[in-house]
Amino acid sequence: MAPLNHMPLLFSLFSLILFASAANAICVPRNLTAAAESPFASPSPAPMPSDGHISVAPISQPPESVAPMPSDGHISISQPPESTAPTPSYGHVSAAPVSQPPVSASQAPSNSLPQIPTHADPAIEKICKSTDYPDVCLAAVTPFLNGKTDPESVLGMAIQASIDLTNIAVAKATAIATSAAITPQMASILGDCKDSYNDALDNYKSAMDALGASDVGTVNSMLSAAITDFSDCDDELNGLESPLLEFDGTLTKMTSNCLAIASLIQ
Repeated sequence: MAPLNHMPLLFSLFSLILFASAANAICVPRNLTAAAESPFASPSPAPMPSDGHISVAPISQPPESVAPMPSDGHISISQPPESTAPTPSYGHVSAAPVSQPPVSASQAPSNSLPQIPTHADPAIEKICKSTDYPDVCLAAVTPFLNGKTDPESVLGMAIQASIDLTNIAVAKATAIATSAAITPQMASILGDCKDSYNDALDNYKSAMDALGASDVGTVNSMLSAAITDFSDCDDELNGLESPLLEFDGTLTKMTSNCLAIASLIQ
């Protein structure tokens, strides 16, 4: 009877073993089985797109060559060239002024006017005779004669002659001021005279502009101011000997003649 009592127990154990074996068989993946059969099995191909076109992967380009690193370990990075300023529209390039050696007092230009012509144009003589200093008038305008003899043209010549002589006076004052024997007091006086001469040049220019505009009133005002500028230099040189006094005297006469010629303009 004992063996019969163990039969249900053995039957249950046997059923449990069969069930476990069946479960193991069901849980094993199919791909695992295939992998086990061929360890070098190729992967399954990707599905073809539905539109029928086969996409081709782009061909990779070879990498660009890289310059070798310098031996010192530093990488030099080239900078783009700086933009240069465009050439000016007028085409000139400004240059630094070249310093000139000082001119000695003996080499400075003189205040002498051109010689009075032996045979002057009668129309020019008539105009100059209406001034206080006819000989100075003739000597001043002679280098600028161009065939025109009307008062406006002759006045322009006389003003230009005054401008030229004033520039010579500035050069003379500069030459004296750079002399080694000049005293500080005299250098200061010469500086004031140069300022007066520069003011006179500005007044002459304004007079020329007014003459071009037929503004005789402004012409007279500017010429009178130039005479005052030369008088200021004389005041600075009061009691002193200087060749600038001769310039002041001649320029005052020339400017006075300009005023007389301006009075002839109708």
